[in-house]
Amino acid sequence: MEDGREETIVVTGASSGIGREIAIQLAEPGRILWLLGRDEQRLEDVAAKVRSKGAVAEKVKIDLADLKAVDVFLENTFPSGSDVDWVYLGAAITAFGEVQDMTGEDWDKLYRTNLLSPVQMARHFYVNMIERKRGNIILISSLAAYAGYPTATAYATMKAGLLGLYRSLCYEGKGHGVSIFHASLGYVGTGIYKSAIYRKTSYEKTMKSIDRLGFRILPASEAASKIISNVKRGKSEFAIPGYAAAMKWVAPRMPFVITAVHRRIMKIYRQLA
Repeated sequence: MEDGREETIVVTGASSGIGREIAIQLAEPGRILWLLGRDEQRLEDVAAKVRSKGAVAEKVKIDLADLKAVDVFLENTFPSGSDVDWVYLGAAITAFGEVQDMTGEDWDKLYRTNLLSPVQMARHFYVNMIERKRGNIILISSLAAYAGYPTATAYATMKAGLLGLYRSLCYEGKGHGVSIFHASLGYVGTGIYKSAIYRKTSYEKTMKSIDRLGFRILPASEAASKIISNVKRGKSEFAIPGYAAAMKWVAPRMPFVITAVHRRIMKIYRQLA
């Protein structure tokens, strides 16, 4: 920081995937990174890399779907008046299968992890940030927020909720010196697919389906780099990689293109079923 104060950065989903890469790439002297995730061993590995780059690492093993536990953590660790500069909300899970095959528990798990949790985190840090008239919150979302995703309907629904949060809160934040960002990603090579919930399909079939669609799978390190660079440039709403940016633009203007993609998704899915 120009005023000599250490920057405080919070990263959720920091034990793997995009969150892990964001934490490592942001690490430098003069920064304190709070690393939140469910896997303690992986968190320690990330913390070691962050410290090796000269930053301070504070790791917190926590399941963000446990909203009560998160409330306690936030109130105890970041009470009113706490100074946090950047919050990257990257934790997410997914599920594949047609809606009639998904359970209420599946929907609830995605609801708490992918929507209620980032809303809870964003609200808490936003309130603190407006007290200090500065701060940045980055919602790491998906192209599915704009285009939907048949066979991953619960995931698309929660990401659409994040888009609604961004498009409302960003205007409220402007009057308080707080910036809100919405990063929409296409396919990214992370462990989210292996850990996904599958109903009448499988990891292997899902990866075959994605491969047959022909969209590039972005490495997590590249996705993190692009998110950080777009945020640094002040670009508040963006999609990566290129095909995601194109489809984000196309979705409201030429919905027939999205319809064609969705029909292909369903055709491949049922061929592999």
